[in-house]
Amino acid sequence: MSVYKSDNLYYFETALNSMLNQSYKCDIYIFIDGEIDKGILDIIYSYSKLDNVFYVKSNVNIGLAKALNNLIDLIIEHDYDYVARMDSDDISHSDRIEKQVGFLNENSDISVVGTACHEFGASFALDKKVLPTNHDDLRRFSVYRCPFVHPTVMFRSSIFNCGVRYPEDSPLTEDMALWFKLLDLGHRFSNINECLLDYRLNEDTLIRRGGFKKGIIEFKLRMKYMLKLKLISIKNILLISSRLVFHILPERVLKKMYMSR
Repeated sequence: MSVYKSDNLYYFETALNSMLNQSYKCDIYIFIDGEIDKGILDIIYSYSKLDNVFYVKSNVNIGLAKALNNLIDLIIEHDYDYVARMDSDDISHSDRIEKQVGFLNENSDISVVGTACHEFGASFALDKKVLPTNHDDLRRFSVYRCPFVHPTVMFRSSIFNCGVRYPEDSPLTEDMALWFKLLDLGHRFSNINECLLDYRLNEDTLIRRGGFKKGIIEFKLRMKYMLKLKLISIKNILLISSRLVFHILPERVLKKMYMSR
């Protein structure tokens, strides 16, 4: 988990407690990305007295990709089988980690597993956001849509032991760049078709996800890996191109489109 100056104290503490209350006990690593709210800092210092909460602090903001990579560098020094992501404002269900560990234990061919999620906090939130569960479907799907809800994913640590990290040259799309890198390396994906995380939205979420700059970065990334993964088709080119339009549509249109997916 990474925290930065815009994070909300109550949301953060709720997110942290949802991980501390897991049925499968896990160690929690937090990256403090630059100056943050004093209340959040106090909570981190307080919780770090527990035997399973650790933190790393940067005096300046370095961004999500570098923050997560710093944590990965620290984590691989220990003998963990799996590494899970979590955001500082979402809520993991108490059995999330237990179910993902069980899934990876039973499916040795899968490198990354995500879950469905329940969205809340905005008028356009989906009661259940579901993604494909089969690797081949996810591979095709990833060309024009994100294959995972990022804060739901759990990785095999072996991925990172082999040197893989979040790409730091893809601002605003670091998670998408990582999924493509892993697919290109032959890693297999899956999702558990069960809501194991409550994903917090607000009315400005879609606007923050948009913007022409982000759209161009994403367009180039998707076109590049459509070619690399040999998933070239007229349909995929049209779907990727349509994502550019998504980034410049009015907010009310975006919300209607989001709810209709």
